[in-house]
Amino acid sequence: MKYFKNLDQIVRSLDTDESTRSDPIKRTFVFDGKHLTANVGIVRDSGNALHTQNQHDEVLVIIDGDVDFKVGDEVTEVHRGDLVFIPQGTLHGPILREGQSFAALSVFAPYFDRSRNNLVWDRDSVSSD
Repeated sequence: MKYFKNLDQIVRSLDTDESTRSDPIKRTFVFDGKHLTANVGIVRDSGNALHTQNQHDEVLVIIDGDVDFKVGDEVTEVHRGDLVFIPQGTLHGPILREGQSFAALSVFAPYFDRSRNNLVWDRDSVSSD
């Protein structure tokens, strides 16, 4: 296991994990421990990237992007260096306008088993009336 990694290098050379290839947020998983998982997520397209993790709490460290970010009913503009806590079961995600991009380091607890469907995308739950 490699214990040290550079966030800027990870963002520049994002190697999207196959399990997230069709998701609005492309992720590369950087660390897996017994009780937590860390990944870097990037959003480069505007649209609905809101989602919920019903089994995981999450802490975000914003790496890049000055974007609005939603957690529950609250929306706040986030910037590089900001921290965001997301309790399990809470709808959240970046809200990008045309031309914006976003990158963040996410730390999930408990361990994020990529063989399971851990995310519920808001776009998939919106009914087509």
